[in-house]
Amino acid sequence: MSYEFPGIVYVGDVPVEASYHGSALLHRLLSEYPPGRLTIIETATESQAKRRLPNTSYISRPIGNQRWLNTRFHPYAVAWYTRAAQRIGPHISQSLNGFECEAVLTVAHGFGWLAAAEIARKRGVPLHLVVHDDWPRVADVASQFRNWLDEQFAYVYRQAKSRLCVSPAMSRFYEQRYGAPAAVIYPSRATDCADFAEPPERLADRDHQFTIVFAGTINSPGYIRALTALQKALEPVDGRLLIFGPLTADAAQQVGLDHRNTEIRGLLSSTELLMRLREEADALFVPMSFGASDRANMEMAFPSKLADYTATGVPLVIYGPSYCSAVAWARENPGVAEVAEAETDLPNAIAYLAHNPDHRIALGKRALNVGREYFAHARVQQIFYQSLSV
Repeated sequence: MSYEFPGIVYVGDVPVEASYHGSALLHRLLSEYPPGRLTIIETATESQAKRRLPNTSYISRPIGNQRWLNTRFHPYAVAWYTRAAQRIGPHISQSLNGFECEAVLTVAHGFGWLAAAEIARKRGVPLHLVVHDDWPRVADVASQFRNWLDEQFAYVYRQAKSRLCVSPAMSRFYEQRYGAPAAVIYPSRATDCADFAEPPERLADRDHQFTIVFAGTINSPGYIRALTALQKALEPVDGRLLIFGPLTADAAQQVGLDHRNTEIRGLLSSTELLMRLREEADALFVPMSFGASDRANMEMAFPSKLADYTATGVPLVIYGPSYCSAVAWARENPGVAEVAEAETDLPNAIAYLAHNPDHRIALGKRALNVGREYFAHARVQQIFYQSLSV
């Protein structure tokens, strides 16, 4: 069935590039969109040229001043730039230079989503909203502006022609809170993601050092506590931890991720990372924060790394509280992961995986099958295109 692609403008703080988190989600969703029908306006950090969609128009129009956002006045600067974003929308719109804007796409993060909503309103075109974290409660804004920020989000959420949330829990919560439904869109694999038939052969071997991998960013104290707990849990089995992502060795040392068996491996492309995981990992670590202040986001946000993790056929270790989205997903798909819902459970989970190759293989096979069902590129992209057709 042919699909008519509307001329769409993405406006948002999340850069559209092949990297990680929301950026990778957007890059993969838009990877097969006709370049002539797409313009990307980034309103915060500019994407790296080598990671961009090919032959696609990119425009940089930052809203926030990083100098102010990096000071102790950050919570007040967030409120200021949030207010300013709506006024800036029409000026950003002028950057289109005659592009036929038939719809606006944005992500509810930072400030650009408010500018996007204003552009859609002024031009009388549909707004399509992606929500990958609970921004009204995650934003580091001064407390007296929290309710006001939620009101702004509620207005834009209801304005949107389509709403895409990254987990069922988020979709349910937002419909109850804001009175409008949202489709669920899980993270997608890349178009060229390898489809392996079986877990890697190394999982059956006992003659190597048990190795667990974390791939991604470490952006909260809760994630640091999870990884330091993992370092400790690996000691009894003399296991090793590999960390792939933007974390540097110096930064790792500052937060205690410098155990003698921990290695910092840097950021790789998704294709190279998948092959490295199959070659070196006996398990893949999916941490979620136990912090009380993180609870709402842990319930609603969904770890995007599961899309690529499950493609490897390497077993998963999900470490998080019983209420978090990753644990809920594992419960819905029995046998997809080894789950530790408390710090005291983690050493036992690691020891069991380290000493039971057959269990590792069984978990890896289940992860391959479930991952295809949830994260296949064609399936996720179909949901995205359907949202644009609403």
